Amino acid sequence: MSMNDQKPDTLAEKILGKIKDEGIHPEASWKFIFRRTLLWTGIALAGLFAAVSLSIVISSLLSIDEGIFGFAPKHLFSPAVFRALPFLWIGSLLAFVTLAVFEYRETGHGYRHRPTFVILTTFLIVFAIGFILHLLQIGERSDIVLRNAIPSYDRSVSSRDDFWKHPEDGFTTGTVSEILPDGFLIESPDGSSLDVHTDEDTVVRLPAAIMTGKEVRIVGVQEPNGRIDAEEILPVKLPKERGRGNNARGFKGDQPTPDQKIKDPLESTE
Repeated sequence: MSMNDQKPDTLAEKILGKIKDEGIHPEASWKFIFRRTLLWTGIALAGLFAAVSLSIVISSLLSIDEGIFGFAPKHLFSPAVFRALPFLWIGSLLAFVTLAVFEYRETGHGYRHRPTFVILTTFLIVFAIGFILHLLQIGERSDIVLRNAIPSYDRSVSSRDDFWKHPEDGFTTGTVSEILPDGFLIESPDGSSLDVHTDEDTVVRLPAAIMTGKEVRIVGVQEPNGRIDAEEILPVKLPKERGRGNNARGFKGDQPTPDQKIKDPLESTE
């Protein structure tokens, strides 16, 4: 018998001997199925929690203003918006996405795909589910429940009201107290009076109205002398049907109709 004919038997004998010496026995199939089910359940839960976190992030930003993503870049990427970001939920989103990716890499399919592909696919799936949850108002309801149930939670997230109390950052709110030839005066929540300047480029998002006693929100630039050059004037409370019908108006990029431009602030009182 040649040496080549002896190798398979020798290898098989070594393997059998190792199995016998170490007492290796076949594992019950139910254990394999249980571990696999547990792993995929963990992936599903991590993805779901990531999607819920994303829906809360979206609802938190839109609670500042439903048209926040239509702000001019200098305002959208301003320090004020950055401070208002819900970092708690952004961190939660990233943590659960990371967990889902690592768990998927442990499955029998994980080795077949590049890590970049797995990460991008996970983000796309989470984004799709998170957007659906946002449409179902899951994020908004979860945020309300947490605010009511955990007192410390409210201190860990930014307040929508506080966001609109910083004219130096370009965002302010108040009640119209007087109409001027080139704008109007507002009384801010802290009781101070602010001079708001408007011109033909100022856009009013309906149903905001420049009338004495009306509350408005203003996006603009505060000059060194304290005057605010208004770029956009927003209502304090947006209607639920915004985006459906003629009462929903956008920003400058939405090509507003002529009646949205302030030609004469005195005309807005009529």
